[in-house]
Amino acid sequence: MERWTWHQFYTYVKLIPGTNIQHLQDKFQAYMKKDIFPTFTQVGSTFLPFFQSLTGIHLQSSDFVYDNAVRGNETYVKALSIIALFVLVIACFNFINLATARSFRRAKEIGVRKVVGADRKQLIIQFIGETILLSVFSMALATVATGFIIPWLNQFTGKTIHFNPLTDPVLALIIVTVGILIGVIAGIYPALILSGFQPIKVLKNMKLIGTGSTSWLRHALVVIQFALSVLLIVSTIIVYKQTKYLNNKDLGFNKEQVVYFQLRDSLQTNPKTLETFKSQLRSSSDILAVTSGYGLPGDQYAGDGIILPSKGGEKEYPANVFIGDHDYVKTLGLRIIAGRDFSRDMSTDVKEAFLINETAVKEWGFGTPQKAIGQPIYWNEWAPTDTTQPIKKGKVIGVVEDFHYKSLHEKVSASVIQLYPQVTYKVALKLKTADIKNTLAFINGKWNQFVPAYPLDYKFMDETYGAMYKSEEKLSDLLWIFTIMAIFIGCMGLFALAAFSAEQRTKEIGIRKVLGANALDIVGLLSRHFMTLVLIASLIAFPVAWWSMNNWLKDFPYRIEISWWIFAVAIIAALAIALLTVSFQSVKAAMANPVKSLRTE
Repeated sequence: MERWTWHQFYTYVKLIPGTNIQHLQDKFQAYMKKDIFPTFTQVGSTFLPFFQSLTGIHLQSSDFVYDNAVRGNETYVKALSIIALFVLVIACFNFINLATARSFRRAKEIGVRKVVGADRKQLIIQFIGETILLSVFSMALATVATGFIIPWLNQFTGKTIHFNPLTDPVLALIIVTVGILIGVIAGIYPALILSGFQPIKVLKNMKLIGTGSTSWLRHALVVIQFALSVLLIVSTIIVYKQTKYLNNKDLGFNKEQVVYFQLRDSLQTNPKTLETFKSQLRSSSDILAVTSGYGLPGDQYAGDGIILPSKGGEKEYPANVFIGDHDYVKTLGLRIIAGRDFSRDMSTDVKEAFLINETAVKEWGFGTPQKAIGQPIYWNEWAPTDTTQPIKKGKVIGVVEDFHYKSLHEKVSASVIQLYPQVTYKVALKLKTADIKNTLAFINGKWNQFVPAYPLDYKFMDETYGAMYKSEEKLSDLLWIFTIMAIFIGCMGLFALAAFSAEQRTKEIGIRKVLGANALDIVGLLSRHFMTLVLIASLIAFPVAWWSMNNWLKDFPYRIEISWWIFAVAIIAALAIALLTVSFQSVKAAMANPVKSLRTE
């Protein structure tokens, strides 16, 4: 407790109201640098205290280690909020596109209103009011839908979110305000366009739209919509691949069918009772191996220091310390790449043997795993039996392949495994897969014989590792949902624009067919323009997608590479979706009777 290098826990401090937290943190850090740093013999590490408010733990501690608090991720919350905004923007763009594209339908109404005395201000208020009414009605539908979705969302996120605007006036006010604001944003441009029509041109059936600023704007909005959709497609594929990689990467040991639990009462305090318990567990043919100690992959382990003697004196290096028994390597399926495992035939292993990982070989300057064998290692014992010799002096007997004892969000660091019977905290068992239910019942029965006062609280190691990536899995699932929503909304707008385009070119299509154009020519004529817009959107989205996803992947020491084929899939998917959307209207126009087309007025 007097060492500054023991860090596997957090300290909570209640401050006097009005305390300047930043100033207090600066004082602590200055003290550390002045009085504590010079006493460190440990190299390669820096220890500084940071103060964080209790309310900030949940969302702002996602990258902290050792803390067992249930934590969220502020980055993911912000990212999902931005994506939700993307979907809303796409919907607004759709409204603007369709409102301006089909404004000729209301041209005569506008002309007549202006002739009888309506000014532009009145028309703008009218059109924006209509849009606000539509937006507020949509918000009311969305509020009802949210009420049905909330229970599913709570189950999906593991939260308890309450949503009842009827009992929460602030929430109701926010919903109404947002509905009005969205109506104003979506309706302001169409209102300006519609109110700007000149009565004389309207009443003489002169061409009002289709070229100029409104046509350019519609094209730009289509590009932005599909750029956002392509961005989501690329992001979703990359997040899905990274999540799959995290779950499937070789961890350097076998986590499957390994169950572990904390020891209690005499099993923890009496080594002979523990050995009897383990011996009885091994009597089952469904239990392949049993080990005990302190420190398991995916669970608690010790951050400590290892002393390396050399000609220049002793140096202390940071290390993670795992304590096991002679079956530790066997039970977890660790792979020894040099030297040997602990052996019951070697009585000196308890006092003098260490296993280290590949990273320790590199960081401690041993060169190769083979050269590391026999190197001396000292360790300050936690509970020395001989207080006159509190340092365990041993040597490296084996090197294990690097194993990921924590999540892949963190890089593997130097680690040692040793025998130290004085500290035993947990038991891990490797089970056969044939009859897990009865095997667990057998373990529970043995536990009740030795520890009747406590229930058996066990965990499966593979489930523990799976829980480490729940936030990424949820992000992947939500991205799929948002992407499908964005594509669906974008396609609705594209479908309507294609219908409008086909309607505007009815006579042209009729003339082309009379002159010999076939259905495929007409489909190509009407689709080519939209395909070009989607292609431009994809080229705009790709650099943004690469930059944002590359920054996201930087948070993972172990990550996938962003391959070119992901962008190829995204652009093919976008083009295929757009073509499928446009083709229905194109085929419908191409199959129409040209005689009817030429008779239309």
